[in-house]
Order: sequence, then C-alpha cells, then structure tokens
Amino acid sequence: MLRSNPNKFILINLAFIFMVTSAYTQISGSAVSRGAQYYLGSEDELLVPINIWGFVQKPGQYLVPNNTDLISLLSFAGGPTEDAKISNIRIVRSDPKLGSQIWKIDVDRYIETGDERLIPTLKPHDTVIVKGTTFYWVSRMFEFVSRLAVFAQMYYFIILADSYKNR
Repeated sequence: MLRSNPNKFILINLAFIFMVTSAYTQISGSAVSRGAQYYLGSEDELLVPINIWGFVQKPGQYLVPNNTDLISLLSFAGGPTEDAKISNIRIVRSDPKLGSQIWKIDVDRYIETGDERLIPTLKPHDTVIVKGTTFYWVSRMFEFVSRLAVFAQMYYFIILADSYKNR
C-alpha cells in the first residue's frame, strides 16, 4: 500500500522525523523554558555560581557552598596574586528588584583587625573583581616604554647604517 503511494510514505517519514526531533529537543534541554537548576555538593550542600576576575591565582567561575564569604572565595581561587590590590576588591551584584549594586571591600583592613563584619557573604551570580596595584600598572607602563625605546634604537641604528652605506 505504501509503495503504491510514495507521497504517503514521505509524509509518514517526515512525521516520524518531526516526532524524534521534538522528543530530542525536550530531552536535551533545548526547549524554550526550563525550571530552576540547583547544584549539590558532596555533602548535599547547595552550591551557587560565583565569578572571580582579576589578580587571583585561578580566576573563573566557581560553584561554592551557599553563604560562602569573600575570604573563602579568594581561597578557592588560589588566593590573590602578588600584584593584587586587596584594599579595594569590588563585588558586583545584579538584583532584578534592586538593580546593580557594587561594594568595595578592604581585605587589608580585615587582615589587620580580624573584624568579620568587614567581609560580606556572597550571593549566587556575584562577580568579584580583584584589581592590580598602582605599582603593577606603573611597572607595566615602564616595560612598554622600554620596549618602545628598544625599537626606536634599532630604527636609529638601521638609519645610521644606511647613511654609512650610502657614503
């Protein structure tokens, strides 16, 4: 019966492909909407994503236990680098109700006083930014200027050699 009517055969195959594609889309999560996602740690504690950028040993996104504080996150990231300015760490938080908020945290002051009230607890999707010290940026500028001077000196020697060659 199907061989006698090729159009019916094609329609059945297209319907089958459509059903398989729809099922795969729903299974793979490519559907339009999905529910909340939760991550659990080895001891069933809730893990939340936190971003850390800048002058830490291992910047990136970390899944850390809920209610992790800034010092613990810095430790997860391998600690600040030698060039980190820990007296001015920024935390950026986006809240749909409150909008974006930015805090400046002085970890140096915490280290001097031990006052735990200076260290905030992080929320899911916070971004922590650890900037470099002024000394780091000045040394980078001098490094750039010294490389530029080397190129200028090479150019000068090429011009000088060319002028001797043309005599």
